[in-house]
Amino acid sequence: MAKKKKVNKAKHSKTKSSKKISKKIARDKGMIREALTDLSKEISNINKQKRKLNDQTKSGDKTLETYREFEKQLQQKIAKLTEREAFLRDKRKKISLKEEILTEKLSKVEKIKSELNEI
Repeated sequence: MAKKKKVNKAKHSKTKSSKKISKKIARDKGMIREALTDLSKEISNINKQKRKLNDQTKSGDKTLETYREFEKQLQQKIAKLTEREAFLRDKRKKISLKEEILTEKLSKVEKIKSELNEI
């Protein structure tokens, strides 16, 4: 019977240590679950921030594209104005030449008129 008591004690001590181990494992599992939950929340927050940054980038790209289009339109307008300016400069030059020719003709006419008056 002494042997049975020793076995019973050994079994009893195993159950106590297995209970301690079970408690420790349960506690560790709880900590791991909590850590995983925290990590999941952090990953979720990072994904939200990533989406937000992607949206801002897309918005910035659209804004940049709008400004580029606006710049292109302004460059086209400047090109048209430059062409118009060149046309007007040429026209002014031609008119100046005509004015000089007319001035010369008027001076000739005045000269002829003064010669006729002398006669």
